Amino acid sequence: SDDVSLTPLIYSIHSRCRHLAIKAYMSDASSITLAVGFSCFPHTSMQVFQYPEVFRDETSVDDYHGCKICDPYNWLEDPDSEQTKAFVEAQNKITVPFLEQCNVRGLFKEQMTELYDYPKYSCHFKKGKRYFHFYNSGLQNQRVLYVQDSLDADGRVFLDPNKLSDDGTVALRGFAFSEDGEYFAYGLSSSGSDWVTIKFMKVDSAEELPDTLAMVKFSCMAWTHDGRGMFYNSYPKSDGKSDGTETSTNLHQKLYYHVLGTDQSKDVLCAEFPHEPKWMGGVEVSDDGQYALLSIREGCDPVNRLWYCKLQKESKNITGLLQWVKLIDNFDAEYEYVTNEGTTFTFKTNRHAPNYRLINIDFTEPEESKWKVLIPEHGKDVLEWVACVRSNFL
Repeated sequence: SDDVSLTPLIYSIHSRCRHLAIKAYMSDASSITLAVGFSCFPHTSMQVFQYPEVFRDETSVDDYHGCKICDPYNWLEDPDSEQTKAFVEAQNKITVPFLEQCNVRGLFKEQMTELYDYPKYSCHFKKGKRYFHFYNSGLQNQRVLYVQDSLDADGRVFLDPNKLSDDGTVALRGFAFSEDGEYFAYGLSSSGSDWVTIKFMKVDSAEELPDTLAMVKFSCMAWTHDGRGMFYNSYPKSDGKSDGTETSTNLHQKLYYHVLGTDQSKDVLCAEFPHEPKWMGGVEVSDDGQYALLSIREGCDPVNRLWYCKLQKESKNITGLLQWVKLIDNFDAEYEYVTNEGTTFTFKTNRHAPNYRLINIDFTEPEESKWKVLIPEHGKDVLEWVACVRSNFL
């Protein structure tokens, strides 16, 4: 059509036995008339829908570094407003009846179910004196964690996330064993939320402990090697919702140390960034248990700051903000801890190496000029991961 106010938009989707054609006539910016034909429907004639009118807020303008961008549908970013709820309801009144008439949905579900219905195993891993692995019989919503006393012994269920709620909406989100393998910390989230509640178990008896950590999000889970407690991240309580459906930004993440057997209100604040509200800092305890390594990020870019502190032999000395040494105090590159021998630490980094390389940094001589390259950057291939095996091999 030469008339730009009546532009046809045609989409065609083919499968092995079905054909869908949709023609949309855009008559103006807020109203679209849809004509749809689908051979799997009982009526072969084209069905005509009147798309609901959508409000445009012409006064909504965002300013990005001095560049003004119109954002007339900004109001849809509030999922709890009555206006947004009405919009969703109007959409569903068109979409749901249309999809419910489509018989091919059952064929797709049948075939996908058949293809996905097979046993799935993870690799075994050893924690303390026991072996663990995940197993899904085929169509379970979540894989089940099994424990074995030896590789030759029969496995038994250690934790079945499918039984955490009647409707299956509570999921396992992260876990960590203590160094001796006798305690188990695990995170639970509801309905796909990023908010996590951390709980604890004794491994030998699978007994659930009363310890509960709330308001946890984007968190590390790092035990001190004496098994006395664990580092984790939490956000301060704020006004409004905290159920995963909120759209506001979470700020001022803090690092805490939880002592097993105590209430969360007694947890020790170990790091905070009051002047950098967007910073998030997760801890990893070194393989020898002597250091806490704090990786600080501000977003999703592959860069981080790296601070560390020397842990005392007993974690009972963790009583307040830790004395962090700022090894890397900029966001120029990414540093991922691999292992260490004494004060010599091995990191995977993209510093001057977009494809990543392996370096050694001696904490007693931390200047970049003293860094040693262990595995140089490959000219073409990316170094994806590095692991320490048997404490003395990479």
